[in-house]
Amino acid sequence: MKTEIVEIESECLKDNFLKDDWKRQILVYRPDDAEGGLPLFIELAGTNWRPRTHNKFSLIIEKLFSSGLKAVVLNPNFSTRYNMNQYLNSPAVGSYEDFIVKELIPYFKDKYGTDHTALFGKSSGGFGSYTLAARHPDIIDGFADHFGDSCFFYLYADDMAAAFRYIQRHGKSESVKMLTSHMPSDDEMKVLNVIGSSAFYSPDMNDVNGFDLPFDEDTGELIEDVWQRWVQFDPAKNVLKYSGALKKMKAIYLDVGTNDEYKLYIGTRALHKKLGLANIDHYYEEFNGGHFGNSERYLYSLPFLYRKLNDTA
Repeated sequence: MKTEIVEIESECLKDNFLKDDWKRQILVYRPDDAEGGLPLFIELAGTNWRPRTHNKFSLIIEKLFSSGLKAVVLNPNFSTRYNMNQYLNSPAVGSYEDFIVKELIPYFKDKYGTDHTALFGKSSGGFGSYTLAARHPDIIDGFADHFGDSCFFYLYADDMAAAFRYIQRHGKSESVKMLTSHMPSDDEMKVLNVIGSSAFYSPDMNDVNGFDLPFDEDTGELIEDVWQRWVQFDPAKNVLKYSGALKKMKAIYLDVGTNDEYKLYIGTRALHKKLGLANIDHYYEEFNGGHFGNSERYLYSLPFLYRKLNDTA
């Protein structure tokens, strides 16, 4: 297996609101006998990225290559100050959708002469894979959505309660400052998940922090017009809107753990049901497990994408 780290100076991320680095490193994996015309697979993973070519992800890719899968696989650095990413364009974070669609994909398709392109990821990376594929079917040919964000009400309810309590104690601006000054704990990440999601789903550049929270800071009650800005991004709610684009996909893979701690078995089941009702071809599976420690699911999804993309080559 060939590995290298490529650095891109992103015009899309330059001068972003969070002052995150606009120079991004991308881990690249290729089979030893790599040649032109291979599919391009891009993992969307926004947390804890490290420039390491010998980790769990690398072992999974090496195993897949050994079993006959041949693709150019990218593991880009999508990290942000909020320790999360929803892969959208936001004036309060940065233009990550444009970074992927307008810079990453064209650059690596040209560099390695790749053919079809597919996105894959877990959790927010699954959400991003679905969302970008649905919005750019002319560029992206397939995706694997592993327990991606969907049915936002169930997904965010517990984290919003935690965020409300935290922000009541510290205030909105101080909460942002405190939580972005160090690596957050699991409990703090619940709060940061709401803050970061707000920056992507409900940006407001008239606010000193760049976003509106979806709840009243005094009572915790949902603010309906802000919440509706979030809901428009919910895959379970917008799948029919994107049905035409999704029917153009050459490969769609969904899976979710039956014990997912974020209750994403609800959102993924809803997405699966609506895809079926719209006669959109896809693969769906529920597995015995939770939300974390499931990178091995790539051993199932990437071969599926590989087969489907090659069948239509």
